[in-house]
Order: sequence, then structure tokens, then C-alpha cells
Amino acid sequence: MRTIKRKALPLNKSKLIDIQLLCKAYAAEKNHWLDALRGWKYQSLLGTPRKIRDEFIHHKYQSNYGLQARHWKLALQDAVETWDKNWKAHFVSIRPKIVSHFKKEAERHYAYWLLKGYSQFSEMMQGKVPKASFEIDEKSCKRIATYIQRQVKKGRPKQAVVKKARSIKFDESCYSVFEERGTQYIKIMSLEKGKRIVIPLKGKGPIEGNITLVIDDEDLFIHVTKEILPIDAFDEDIEAVDFGYSEVMTDTEGKRYGTQFGKILNKISDHRHKKMQKRHKLHAYEKKQFKKYLRKTNIKKYNLGNKKLNQVNKKGRISLEKEINTGINELLRNKKPCILITEDLSHSFSYDQVKSVNRKLSSWLRGKLQERVAFKALAEGFRHEQVNPAYGSQTCTCCDFVDSKNRNKDKFKCLHCGHEDLSDRVAAMNYARRFGDQKIGLHMPPSQVKTILLDRFHRRLETRKLVTVPDWTLETVEDICPQMSFEIAKLSQPGEMISQTGRSIRERNKINTFLGTV
Repeated sequence: MRTIKRKALPLNKSKLIDIQLLCKAYAAEKNHWLDALRGWKYQSLLGTPRKIRDEFIHHKYQSNYGLQARHWKLALQDAVETWDKNWKAHFVSIRPKIVSHFKKEAERHYAYWLLKGYSQFSEMMQGKVPKASFEIDEKSCKRIATYIQRQVKKGRPKQAVVKKARSIKFDESCYSVFEERGTQYIKIMSLEKGKRIVIPLKGKGPIEGNITLVIDDEDLFIHVTKEILPIDAFDEDIEAVDFGYSEVMTDTEGKRYGTQFGKILNKISDHRHKKMQKRHKLHAYEKKQFKKYLRKTNIKKYNLGNKKLNQVNKKGRISLEKEINTGINELLRNKKPCILITEDLSHSFSYDQVKSVNRKLSSWLRGKLQERVAFKALAEGFRHEQVNPAYGSQTCTCCDFVDSKNRNKDKFKCLHCGHEDLSDRVAAMNYARRFGDQKIGLHMPPSQVKTILLDRFHRRLETRKLVTVPDWTLETVEDICPQMSFEIAKLSQPGEMISQTGRSIRERNKINTFLGTV
């Protein structure tokens, strides 16, 4: 599923007040259901929320906060989903403990079964021993249930609370969409029966299914969920990219995507730095005035507010995200990869630069880069693979020599063979070579990666000619890749490299595998 945000045009005060009142009523109703679902009677029905709803309909339930019938049912369903997510997240943390604690397969099976359904789970939490459909000893069942119950109580999810009323859910019966004079409108249900609030929207697009109205400061957004359909990917097309600071990414041919990324990042970082310096001076002046006159000033109220600052930061973040999307979309249009190989950005970074450079690098949206590539992989139908990035831009693609002095900012020059290239392109080509490398794991420490790379470099220096290997002949090598024997013969000579796209990447990996056996 993907979420499409539709921004609303500015509304008059009366409509905005009506929507805010509706938000508060919906939040209060959801809090009521979150509290009501705390008991084990309703916890056992979390997997079947319609049964909970039907029970309250039977007792002719009416909202205490003025919501119409359809809306309190949506608030109930929202509360059930919240409890369900909290419990499932807790179950995920318990499952690894089951593996280490129980050695027998039958005991583990029963422990997993207790966490599978809410009916047996709630029965266990009330001190009973649920009976499974498969055979297992009763004494073992009691012991396993006691252990699981103890683990659940250690980190039981806290009571969820809606702290800020900023969103409301609607289903198809709660709204209608129409167009008038080139503008698209949506009419949503209000607190008053028979009255709907008309909201003009920016742009045009299909709106169907369940939607969510979100209030962000004074801006209104309609979140529309859309199912992502699988797309047939192109065969044999493999591409690797290196994420950068001055641009979004660089591919194996040295082409840069999202080239305005660094300029926008520098502009935002410098503006934020100057702004915060001025604000810190005002904070210090306010404290000085307070100590001098022992009374509060209006500086904090009129000069140190967060509303305008948050709006500026939000605009900057949106412009950066737009540049990221533009770069990724351009890459997909040009390359149409079946597999896209990128570096893993989940590890911690230490920049070790001067203060001004560290400040700019810390603003780098590495989490957003990974999230957008993962989403595009799902939406466009290609595979997204990540590799270990250690020494990617410091390893020569011709002779495999590794040294930090090989790279000087955006330029790469190998100290061993003299090969020159763009450092980002070198990194992308090395990531392509590491795809499928069984020795260099994704989360392997950089020191171990360097040891492996240096070992391979020394082996290549020692290899001057083909060594006989079982089931390998020169004809076999030439069948895999016509240029393979030529490349192996010239391993000690710089200047030649294999293309890092498509079939050639797998060919180069086979060369590496062959040489690793030598």
C-alpha cells in the first residue's frame, strides 16, 4: 500500500473550526475505546473487531462526544488496530526468547501458537492453560504458558493515548467527491446529522476507499491509500549506485542524479545555523533581563516562537525530499534496472571533519534515501539489494589496491596502478562487485572487510598465470566470458576493467570466485 497526500486549499474560519471540533470529538472517542478495550474480555476479540462492534450496536450504544454512528464505529476500528499493532510488536520481541529457552520442537510450536491468536493468548493471560489441536504433554503446556505469561508481563504495552487531536478517518459512506469549475472538492461528514463540510483540494486525482484527514498546523491534507500492483521487471538489467552529498546518487557510468541536492542542503544548513545563533543570543539576553528585573519579558512570546521556524524547516525538508525523488525517478527512467544495488546506510557515521562540514553532513537525509529507494522498488517492481559500503570509494577497480590516500574528495587515483576516475563511480562499481560476495557480509566490521580486500590484492599480485583447478579449463573459462582469460592474464596490468552492468557484473563475480580459489 502507498499513501498519496492531497493538500486542501485555504478554508474560512467557520469550516476550520468545524473540522477542529470534529477532530477533538474523534480523538476523545478513540481514547474511550482504547480504555474500554483494555479488559481481557475484549482483548480476546481483537482479531474480530466486528464482534465488538455488533455487541455495542445490540446495546444501542451512542457516542458521548457527538459523533454520528458511522464515525464512532471507525473510531472503534482505529482503536482495535492500535491495540493490535502494540501487541504484535511485543510478540516480535518475545519470539527470539522462545528459540533460546525451549529446545524441543513441540514446546516451541506450542509457545508460538499461544502468541498466534488473541483467543488463546487472553485465556493464557488470565491464568488458564489453553488446549492446542496438536498433541503435547499437559505439564509442558502449563510450564510453557507460565513462562510466556511472565515474559509478556515484563514488557506489556502501555495504555495507548491520543495526545493530540489531528486526524480523522472516513470510509466511502462518510464522504463524496465532485468537481466544479476545474476544482476538485470533497464533502466530509460533520458532527451535525445531514450536514457535510465542503473542502476544496489542490490538483485532481482519484479518491476512493478509506481516507484520513490530517491537520498539520493550519494546513489540511487528505491521505488516500492506494494498493501497489506488482510490475514485471526487466531481465538481466543490474545497476549499482553510490549515494552522495553534493548529488543524490552516482551510477557505474559516472552519471549523477539529483545534482541540486548538495546546494539545497548547504543553503538549509547555513540558514539554520545563522538563525539558531541569533535565537541563542536572544535566549541569553532574556535570561539576563530576568535576573536583572526578576520578571518575565515578552521576548520568548514574540521573538522565540516555533511556528515560523517549523514552517521554514518543513519547506526545506520537502525540497530535499523532492530532489531525492527526482533523482531516483531519473535513474529508473534511464536504466530500468531489474536489480538496484546500493550501500547500506543503517550503520552509524563518524565524519571526522571540521565543525562546519560536520554540521552540513549531519543534515544528510540518509534514512529518507533508503526509505524512498525501498518504496520505489516495491512500486516499480525491481529488487533492491544492499551491500557493505566499507572502503567502497578507496578500492581500485583495476588492481583491488585499498588505501585511504587513493581518494581525494571527488577524485580517485590508485597509488599502485595509477588508475584515475571519479570516487563516486569507483564506489558504485565496487558495490556492484560485492553483490553476491559471500565473504563480505552486509554487517561485517570495516576492519575485517579491509583484511579480505588486502588479501585478495596480494593474491592477485602473486597470480601471473592460470592455475589448474578441478573441472576448470581455459575453454570452460572462455565459455563463461570470452574476455575472462584475457582479463586474468592482465590482472597485474592497469587500465583495463570490465563493464559493471548486466551480465558483465556476474562475469566479474565469477572471475573473483575463480581467483579466490587460487
